[in-house]
Amino acid sequence: MAITISSNITNLQEKVIGPARMTLKDDVLAIKDSFEIVRGRDNMDDTYNSPKIPGVTAFGLTEGVDMTTETLVDSNVSVSATEVGVAVELTNKMLRTVGRDDFLRKAGKAMASAINVKEEQDFATLIDGFGNAVGLDGASATIGQLGAALAQLRAGSEPLNEAMMREVSAVLHPYGWHDISAQLFPTGSGDSHAPSTPTPPAVAEQVLRRYFPVGNYFGTPIKLSTNLVTSTNDVRSGVFHRSSGLIYEFMPVDVDVDDSDKSMRAVELLMVVDYGYGEITDGFGREWDHDAVAPTS
Repeated sequence: MAITISSNITNLQEKVIGPARMTLKDDVLAIKDSFEIVRGRDNMDDTYNSPKIPGVTAFGLTEGVDMTTETLVDSNVSVSATEVGVAVELTNKMLRTVGRDDFLRKAGKAMASAINVKEEQDFATLIDGFGNAVGLDGASATIGQLGAALAQLRAGSEPLNEAMMREVSAVLHPYGWHDISAQLFPTGSGDSHAPSTPTPPAVAEQVLRRYFPVGNYFGTPIKLSTNLVTSTNDVRSGVFHRSSGLIYEFMPVDVDVDDSDKSMRAVELLMVVDYGYGEITDGFGREWDHDAVAPTS
């Protein structure tokens, strides 16, 4: 007996298309917002100079003996801005088939996300460039390493004072946070990182309340990022004061919709930002090395 099934009438069937899904990227500015940012203004050069006056030393004096004078020689770190951009070209015919305004908005969001990721990956090299490190490649991150980094910053050759310690951030890979969050529930055994008494309930609740770190640990906010520098199965997280590095945003993000090329019958979306970055005070930061192997438990 003849029968008609759905595959026999494909030309009559209406297409069902859901809303367009965006390709997600880790575009939260965890690294950028942890460093000092200087924003350019009109009549400013695209190179920012950060001069530094050296310290001097006081000595005990002997009556009748002349004091010895010291020479002050300044130093300078220059940060030059360069352009970063992304462009897409869309034909008028294509835009008409998908709904022009909505598609342009979605394309703009994707481009802005790409700019954010590029910035974060650039600024992550500042963390990778610190001359001193805590932690160890091939090993899990520990809460004790965070404490060690903070102690080193406080006792360095240019020690951070109490007020400056409040501007220190830790930017950590999610796998490192997984390691640390598990350590915030010690049994009181005293093994390795665990204290001799169990973690207070308030700390446990703070960790369990949500996935992302909540509050401060040793007074330091922990921020998560997947844009950190990696090396095989290891990652370069960091603990640093915001003045350890400088970001010079000479020109903020500029968006242009260009439809001037009439013969191409297309619209070009252009997004450009002009910035530079550099290390200012190496002693104000510590690289935090640990493995970046996906946890299974």
